[in-house]
Amino acid sequence: MKISSIKLLGILFLSIMFVACGVNTNKQIPSTKKGIMDAFKAGTLPQSYVPAAFFVHFNQDQKTGDSAVNAHLHFLQNTDADILKVQFEQYVARISGLDKQETWDNITPIPTDFYRPTVEIIKKIYDQVGQDVYVIPTVYSAYQVARQSLRDENIAKAGIERPEDLKRVLGYYQEALKWFVSECKEIGIQGFYMTTQGGEMKYNDIPGFFTDIIKPYDLELMNMCQKDAKLTILHICDWEGTYDDLSKYVDYPGDIVNTPLHLNGKPFTLKDGEQLFRRPVLGGLQREGIIIKGTTDEVRVAVSEAIEKGPKGRMMLGADCTVSAAPVENIHAAVATAHGVSKAK
Repeated sequence: MKISSIKLLGILFLSIMFVACGVNTNKQIPSTKKGIMDAFKAGTLPQSYVPAAFFVHFNQDQKTGDSAVNAHLHFLQNTDADILKVQFEQYVARISGLDKQETWDNITPIPTDFYRPTVEIIKKIYDQVGQDVYVIPTVYSAYQVARQSLRDENIAKAGIERPEDLKRVLGYYQEALKWFVSECKEIGIQGFYMTTQGGEMKYNDIPGFFTDIIKPYDLELMNMCQKDAKLTILHICDWEGTYDDLSKYVDYPGDIVNTPLHLNGKPFTLKDGEQLFRRPVLGGLQREGIIIKGTTDEVRVAVSEAIEKGPKGRMMLGADCTVSAAPVENIHAAVATAHGVSKAK
């Protein structure tokens, strides 16, 4: 069932008023989600209110068209998150026979407007709630798109044996991604969730893999996202492997940084991330931890502990990546606790 813009905005208004008039009575808390995130970015948001958002991949029948639109809007309504991140669910076709140079020679660009279906989803979401909530599309890197078509083992081999071919193919995907970002901005989108992979330890033995192949494409696309944006999040994803050094990302753009929770086998805290990047950080909970396995009361306790340990006024509550198996009531409990509406028992 589609949610009308009036109904959804009414729900959002009431949720903000509940925070402002209920347990948390600080009058400095802005009355819209955009206002809250603007204040957080500026460092003027009262520390009694910690902004929060968790992200999920929706069911297979909710990844396209109006089903995807409604899934995102319902998730926002049911969790009371402070931003609406739009998932990136379009995939390029897998290429076989990559052990042959002929196959690489025959790879051609994907259509520049390949991501038009995702843009249409974003526009419909933005038209409903974009005036009061930052609608933030996820933007994969060229490398992450290439993983869909080439697969990791072929990418690593190409990084050694045919780096110029690999860069050429990344360039094909980059053009479609740049079109995607440009179209989002035409809609009115003011922020992006910018993701990166390719700097994991598994590639350390390939000379120049990160500095010459991954990073230039990352920076070109992310700087395009960052230009004239009001809220961007840099997500350093460790879903496919661990890192031993995050300093290589310090010059990446992003108003808020979302990092792995471990670095070279050791804990990497939100305070560590804030000190390294000198920016606000997103996180606090493990993507496969309490938020999925715990009760709502256990979630509230974990959130309270995470906030206590995090950098004051510089932390947005979330996880280190998507939490797709998390019960929605756990996500709501986590967000409400961060907002000061619900307390740990």
